[in-house]
Amino acid sequence: MNRRNFIKISSSLSLLPFLVSSCVKKDENINFDISLSSDMEAGHLIFSSESWDSIYIKELDYLIVGGGIAGLSAAKKLENEDFILFELGSKIGGSSSSEKYQSTLFSQGAHYDWSYPATYGKEVLHFFEKLDIIEFDKTNHLWNFRDKEFVIEGPKSQSYVKEDFHKEYLEGFEDFEAFYSIITPYLGEMHLPTRLIRNDLQELNKISFQEFLEKKGLFARQDFLQTLSYQLIDDYGAGVASISALAGIHYYICRPYYSKKMELFSPPQGNSYFTEKLKEGISSKIRTNHVVKKIVPKGSSFLVDVININTKTINQYLCKNIIYAGQKHALKYILPEQHTLFARNTYSPWVVVNIILKEPIKTDGVWQNEFPLNTENFMGFIDSNSQKKQGKHVLSCYYCFPPEERNHLSEIKENLNNFTQNTISNLNKYFDQDISLLIEKVFIKVMGHAMPIPTKGYLLDDKNKKRLYQNLTFAGVDNGRLPLLFEAVDSGIMAVEELRNNKYSSKS
Repeated sequence: MNRRNFIKISSSLSLLPFLVSSCVKKDENINFDISLSSDMEAGHLIFSSESWDSIYIKELDYLIVGGGIAGLSAAKKLENEDFILFELGSKIGGSSSSEKYQSTLFSQGAHYDWSYPATYGKEVLHFFEKLDIIEFDKTNHLWNFRDKEFVIEGPKSQSYVKEDFHKEYLEGFEDFEAFYSIITPYLGEMHLPTRLIRNDLQELNKISFQEFLEKKGLFARQDFLQTLSYQLIDDYGAGVASISALAGIHYYICRPYYSKKMELFSPPQGNSYFTEKLKEGISSKIRTNHVVKKIVPKGSSFLVDVININTKTINQYLCKNIIYAGQKHALKYILPEQHTLFARNTYSPWVVVNIILKEPIKTDGVWQNEFPLNTENFMGFIDSNSQKKQGKHVLSCYYCFPPEERNHLSEIKENLNNFTQNTISNLNKYFDQDISLLIEKVFIKVMGHAMPIPTKGYLLDDKNKKRLYQNLTFAGVDNGRLPLLFEAVDSGIMAVEELRNNKYSSKS
């Protein structure tokens, strides 16, 4: 397969067909409510709040920007300190948030994690152990999850391809054996967090995964390479031609998937389970519906303007230290002199469609249901029938789009029916029936900067080493890390440690 055709596979994603055309009529079978949530409008308050009243509130030792996993991890590390965390959304969690309909919880973002090898970073392992999330299994030398009720015991995944179902679809290709032999030598070397990866392996960050495979002599069939890309897009937002070799190898060999029994941990609320653990004991210091508008250095401190969305006022805080765990593209408005550090970051937009059913569909309870070779946009769905039994049957569907399609996300609001019907159309094929009349309600969440893409040169580039202000550190997976839960937690912990080690810290 030549480079031109390969790139065509990796760049063919598009949001437009889901908005302007459909295989069904626009209003056909829409007899349920559709709820849309997006943080885009809240973020735009940075521009529309110029005339709002400004009120000086108080001084702080620490101010945290962003209530995702990274910000919450930093907050938990500062549990006994003087801090406030500001989150622009109405809920914490960021891309690991959840929603509740009646008594039914469901994920609106990241939805799982696996057992952790003992070689992973001790900072996060001990952090999670103290939070009573994991425990060490001496027999398998793995850190497993304590809440066994959320471990998926049944079939983990199933692929729907050309009107047929396949287990372990990638392993069924004749090219898989050659592919596996290429990546196997890196088993035990692809640590989390990625900052622990050996220096001599960092050359893999300079070439694409495609280039790496070609150098190793793998010129596989197009459908095999397309399936690789599909899987990588699901976790990294881009395919083999775009992500680095370091990211690609890490995806397939960071855990001993093929030699040990790994626990797949997926509560109904997804990774919001972790945010709930993190916020215990610090809820009173968290402010949702607050947008950090501007950060201005003032002596050895910072004057920070924070928009209170509920009261439509701007509150000012004088703080000694800042942990910026928000999305870095917003720095060009909030702290322009630091935006250039992250100017090369690219993000994939994500849309999550949760379909609540009036009555359960009879399924075989497969946890993740994929659609490789059918459509690269539709990442498939999680079937709540495979998780701990609760109220309603929920199908959590995921879409990933390329960065250049971000400007079209706002159009989803005007095309809710069309977008929903395209989702239903995919599910109808999978279940071989029309599920429209079984739907009670649909929740759609739009995330414009959901996932930083680990392109060539992106990983291991910690901007804290280049920051202008020693009492302002950066956290989050968009700081040169893989878009993974473990990385996000570690980034929050390390951001706190950076501050505690500098001369401006309240601890000095």
